[in-house]
Amino acid sequence: MAAGPGRYFCTAGRGLEPFLAREVQARLGATEVDFVSGKVFFSTEAEPAELRKLKSGERLFLLLKKHPPLAPSRDKGKILHEIKGLVVEEPKYWLDVISIWRNLYGCKAKKDNVSQENPSPLKRKSEEETNIATKRQKTEQARVTVSGKCQVENGERCMVPERKSDHDCWTESNTSLQDPPKSSEGEQTANEQLSFSFRVSCRCSGAIAKKLTSQEIGRAVGVALMKQFGWRADLRDPDLEIFVHLNDIHSVVGIPLLRLPLANREYIKTAGLRSTIAWAMASVAEISAGAFVLDPMCGLGTILLEAAKEWPEACYWGADISDSQLEGADVNIRTAGLMDKIELLRASVKDSQM
Repeated sequence: MAAGPGRYFCTAGRGLEPFLAREVQARLGATEVDFVSGKVFFSTEAEPAELRKLKSGERLFLLLKKHPPLAPSRDKGKILHEIKGLVVEEPKYWLDVISIWRNLYGCKAKKDNVSQENPSPLKRKSEEETNIATKRQKTEQARVTVSGKCQVENGERCMVPERKSDHDCWTESNTSLQDPPKSSEGEQTANEQLSFSFRVSCRCSGAIAKKLTSQEIGRAVGVALMKQFGWRADLRDPDLEIFVHLNDIHSVVGIPLLRLPLANREYIKTAGLRSTIAWAMASVAEISAGAFVLDPMCGLGTILLEAAKEWPEACYWGADISDSQLEGADVNIRTAGLMDKIELLRASVKDSQM
């Protein structure tokens, strides 16, 4: 499903903002692109799979609010009131953006995280649900008395797993097993939106940091969200994370879209040079199809890996005098499946015959 028009921002290493700005335009067809130190803001209709392909960015967020820096004040209460205003103003816009996030990454991300990190509870849950369904079927077939039905319900209650089901990852498990009353589609949507669990991650620097700590700001934002939307705070396993960054340049609020940073490449076994920097360096070379590319001090081969992934129609050579570095580079190349694209040799840049 298409992401639909959305406003995003992506964090970037110092000096990489121009690279990222050009990349979102070229790769995503982004519009309204602008950047400040450490962040690039843009709008795009790209699908999730395309957003994940960004190579020079660090963390990707849906933008909820971009505001001028908060004016410092001696009155902490006044500052906190302004901070709360970042989340209580325009509640419909907030819910619209969260709806985009839900459609893009919500339940899918939750399912992926659960299946990867703790598969056994899902298996036990499936067995328990089967047992519950079997008991219900037997109960209906036998037409037991009302007291018998109550015993079955009590037995089922004990077997309900603590973890929420995949289907209900957007709603909290009911304490009662009775079916909820039927409601209209609009009411169901509203109820789902009000059932989020969340946590607030806050970073602050500059003048605001001299007045308030990140904990105080996070607490103020959390209380405002609970009062405004009825959400429940959960620091360990929330459905939703709200990121707040306040400094002397801007006030930014967003929702992280990915559990891991974009810079974490699954095809790099041993990290060397930061992958975002390696990609930017390779992009400067303007590699064309059929070119022969040499990295004379390749180290762990990060630049070669990023180049070969992005421009596979060229041939790549990597040289280094260190056996340990070449061994690490070889592991990375094999992990990435690029043995036919990248050749390694032990050599020194001082060797005239290289």
